[in-house]
Amino acid sequence: MKRWIAVLLLAPSLAWANAAENAEFAAGRALLEEEVLNAHYTSNSSGRVTVLFGRGVGTALIEAVVKRMRREPAIRGLTYIQVDTDFCTGR
Repeated sequence: MKRWIAVLLLAPSLAWANAAENAEFAAGRALLEEEVLNAHYTSNSSGRVTVLFGRGVGTALIEAVVKRMRREPAIRGLTYIQVDTDFCTGR
């Protein structure tokens, strides 16, 4: 009986952990498939992703990545911005 109660109490936290991991994996895959290395991304426990694009990333490329990420069912929300720094200088 105690095991069932523990499973019922832990199930929501396990689902949130999977949501965060799945969203982060999907975001990373989308960036790699579009060949965007000049970005930083993170996800929270509910599967929302925040992406910071470096200043060297073109507008068309940002739009392509955002479009791809919005189609991902694992990503439950997306916030993005282009910042005035570069994350990958290519040197």
